[in-house]
Amino acid sequence: MARLKKAEREQVLSKTRALLLDAAAQEFAREGYAGANINRISQSAGFAKGTIYNYFPSKRALMLALIDQTAELHLKYIQDKVMGVDDPGARLERFFEAGFAFIPEHLPQARVMVNNLYGPDVEFKEYMYQAYLPMFQLVGQEILAPGIAQGVFRQVDPISTANLLMTVYLGTGSSVDDQGRQWLPARQVADFVLYGLQRIE
Repeated sequence: MARLKKAEREQVLSKTRALLLDAAAQEFAREGYAGANINRISQSAGFAKGTIYNYFPSKRALMLALIDQTAELHLKYIQDKVMGVDDPGARLERFFEAGFAFIPEHLPQARVMVNNLYGPDVEFKEYMYQAYLPMFQLVGQEILAPGIAQGVFRQVDPISTANLLMTVYLGTGSSVDDQGRQWLPARQVADFVLYGLQRIE
């Protein structure tokens, strides 16, 4: 019985933490980091003022946790689509399609990531880079490296090219309207990148 109670308690704590992070994403996206209010986040999530401090010691810790959560969710969303096909060219297309689809489905989180990416806080930028390293590795190891080995792509350095492709994705993906729709379609961006990676005979 004690084990069951512990499991139930952990489930409640996990759910509460998730609700607080969702409310934080809305608040940070709307108000920016400086304007975000911790008590307002707690109340928006349906809890009393100060509840958030039971889970996150500071507003900065809350932002770092949100970056971690978003990066993990973002990676899984894209990885599930990319690894569903074998052809490296199709994987690259899926990468952009899934990456662009993620943004409107998780618009507050995406806005927070873009704000941090282009914002003045160096710690947040560096933390984001570390949190997103697995996605860089996905592009380099699961898309580019097989494509080069199979002769689908020309000989390029997978690491530096993965950095370049992530820059293209983040740059084009962050240019969205209020509903999270990109100005450039995913297929157009993928075609442009694929053209640049084609083998030159």
